[in-house]
Amino acid sequence: MNKRKPISRKEFFQALAGLFLIFAAWIWSRMSNFQIEKENRLEFRHGKDIQPGISYFGKYYIFRSENTTRAFSTTCTHAGCRIGNSRGSMLQCSCHGSQFEAETGKPLKGPAIKPLQEFECRFDQKTGQWVVSLQPVAGKLSQS
Repeated sequence: MNKRKPISRKEFFQALAGLFLIFAAWIWSRMSNFQIEKENRLEFRHGKDIQPGISYFGKYYIFRSENTTRAFSTTCTHAGCRIGNSRGSMLQCSCHGSQFEAETGKPLKGPAIKPLQEFECRFDQKTGQWVVSLQPVAGKLSQS
């Protein structure tokens, strides 16, 4: 006959703690994914008086010229740092020095080789506001 060794109190609590940690990690990952999905669905509204040139809004910037108004991510495609420095129509990442053309998001100087992500930017006639959605422009890379 095979006799089972009874589980000790210490082993029971260790197993219970392990299960709790796995459950807590699962809840945390689900909530963080929800937050990312929620942020990606966000729309930001701006008055129609956006100035020509570059206007920064945290996770994105809007470039407005006489002919176009476009929105791009301020996250560098090299290492994910925020882009915040600009000289004229050129943006620079402060981490590794990548430079981007503000109007198109194209890299001008490495180490970044991919263009900045372009977001949907449209004018809402009903409200008279510019609407920026953090959804990438469908089927289009940030190229002109």
